[in-house]
Amino acid sequence: MDEQLQQAKNLAADGMNALRAGNGQAASAAFTRAIELGWPGADVWVTLSFAKSLLGDMSGRIQALQKAVELEPSSVRARLHLGQALVGAGETDAARAAFREGLQGVPGLANRSSEIDQLIAAAESFLGPEARPEKTPHPLDDFARDHNVGAHPDDGLFSQSLDFLMGRSVPYTSRPTRYLYPGLPSRQFYPASAFDWAGPLAAKTEDIRSELQSLLERQTAEPDQFSPYVEAGGREGGTGSHPLLDNPDWSAFYLVKQGVRQDANIALCPKTMAAIDAIGADATPAPATSVLFSLLAPGASIPAHHGMLNTRLICHLPLILPGQCGFRVGNETREWTDGEVFIFDDTIEHEAWNRSERPRYVLIFEIWHPELSPRQRQLVSELFALAGDNPPGA
Repeated sequence: MDEQLQQAKNLAADGMNALRAGNGQAASAAFTRAIELGWPGADVWVTLSFAKSLLGDMSGRIQALQKAVELEPSSVRARLHLGQALVGAGETDAARAAFREGLQGVPGLANRSSEIDQLIAAAESFLGPEARPEKTPHPLDDFARDHNVGAHPDDGLFSQSLDFLMGRSVPYTSRPTRYLYPGLPSRQFYPASAFDWAGPLAAKTEDIRSELQSLLERQTAEPDQFSPYVEAGGREGGTGSHPLLDNPDWSAFYLVKQGVRQDANIALCPKTMAAIDAIGADATPAPATSVLFSLLAPGASIPAHHGMLNTRLICHLPLILPGQCGFRVGNETREWTDGEVFIFDDTIEHEAWNRSERPRYVLIFEIWHPELSPRQRQLVSELFALAGDNPPGA
């Protein structure tokens, strides 16, 4: 290897180290320079796309992946990553094409890494039945049928375990972006029946929906009541860019915003706030919890991402469902159902979309992770309070 290529190789290695450290700027600079020095192949462009993603540069991420596909059209890895990037950008038709083309190359793979398995699972989840119209028969299908697996409400996790064994799905784990409390279960969805407050809250759906509809009627006269969920300088948007930064396609009307009750808004929706308050201390997890009506505009999508901390769970109460809306957490995709509370771990990769022609509205709030004891809750709360509602070092 000549001196220039050796330098390029070293820079690529520096870029990987920067990626592992979460330093998108250093990683991007290293990969770009390695490419300029002639480091070959598609993989360096894929890793450059990871750096662009860390920086919130979604356009740059897509361009890097398109270059990877151009250099190596047969790269399953590049095509499936491109599909995910296009989903995040709301380019669903292009994403569908990229996923289909990537999956076509899967049978020819000599080896499949866990990364490839997760990419395949995400592509198949997005494409739905068209990705795998017929499942390859497996002896465990007979086991599941003989034992009537799926007939009992508690069978969900066992069914997933069979899918893992048969290679039809891959596990997703909790990956909080700011704070990890070790030992907590990594579960995608939690059954609402496990929470005493879920039934009474669901019973208030009509009252809550009525307040939302009144709010939407006022929206004509006061159009600024909903604001972009991802705000510049905010907790979700940070100081960098984000594909939905200051974008009203994903908007919020807050009753509680990062721990601060919005009294004027609560006055417009008193029954909604009373229903949340009735849950009690479970609905006040640290740090700086929020309660909001969430709007997802027609044709909009929320790209795959991970939440900040695994000491809380996120709850959705669906209110206005136009159809053609979906929600994926890990390897499980669901549609919202009227009057059904969704409870999920947002530190597992998740995304949402609205492919209808009308807005979708859900009520969103947070609860403490049920595995945390009162003592653990207290310690976590005091830790965040010490750092101004951010974990030290975050």
